[in-house]
Amino acid sequence: MEKYTYENSGVNLKNAEMLSSFLFSGLKSPNFKNFAGIFEHPALPEYALAATTDGIGTKIIPLIENGLYKTMAADLAAMNLNDLACVGARPLFFLDYLAVNKLNASVMAEFITELHSLLAKYGCTLLGGETSELGDFIKEGLFDAAGFAVGLVKKNSLIKRENVCKGDVIIGLKSSGIHSNGFSLVRKLYKDKKIGKEDFLKMLAPTEIYIDEVLKLCDRGQVSGLANITGGGILSNLERTIPDGLTAVLDKSALPKLEVFEILNEFTDIDEMYRTFNMGAGFIIITKPENVLRVMNAVKMYSPFVFGAVKRTDGNEKAMFRA
Repeated sequence: MEKYTYENSGVNLKNAEMLSSFLFSGLKSPNFKNFAGIFEHPALPEYALAATTDGIGTKIIPLIENGLYKTMAADLAAMNLNDLACVGARPLFFLDYLAVNKLNASVMAEFITELHSLLAKYGCTLLGGETSELGDFIKEGLFDAAGFAVGLVKKNSLIKRENVCKGDVIIGLKSSGIHSNGFSLVRKLYKDKKIGKEDFLKMLAPTEIYIDEVLKLCDRGQVSGLANITGGGILSNLERTIPDGLTAVLDKSALPKLEVFEILNEFTDIDEMYRTFNMGAGFIIITKPENVLRVMNAVKMYSPFVFGAVKRTDGNEKAMFRA
């Protein structure tokens, strides 16, 4: 049986890599590969602003079709707040952008009210946003949502890849499932009747929001590095927080076994899955060996697991699975 891939589901990762390479060489931005952009200004001598922007991809289509607007709000908040957490930034405010075919006031009100309420739990204000009716662009009955989050962090508390050292321990936090990446592939499997309705609805579980517990660890000085595992899977996201000359060496057997990924593996090559999904590790914390027990206890609600260690290797890979 031919296995399904992300590319034959409509997403070309090579093109994304080409764009990233072009931007890295052309713009030479110090923020390249950061999970959140860092902005410094003379008016804030001790602090830096951090900013993120993200959406929830094609997962939004089945969420709309099933009226799961609370999940949609959770996903949009999570995709941005978890990225802010990766630099140690405390969220300040959030803006949303909604592109609709035709405005459905009751649906938009339900979604925005839920987003406002959810963000408030994390000390983040929904400051405003924009709703555009794009009938010639957005399909009837659908809309897209993007978010923009701004946070604040003390300059001397920034979580930077330079903080990561040889011997640091890598801790994984369990995901709630697929989160919000890879749904072009998941939807293709559902459309082709490889996945049943019940299993498909399980795959729409909301993305975990890790920021509160992670920031508490940052405040205690117990964090060397952080990675939000989103599009591109574990290795490509983790390598963003590893400095030159070091490699994150991971143990696949430490990953929690989640039913959703076992179902997907029936129709998708396992290597393709590792390039696409979080595989059970929704977020990663890098810490000193002496902090491991305290960190594990602080994030116990996410079933933490020791995932690997930072080592010095001869190769150029910044993240790899142990042979």
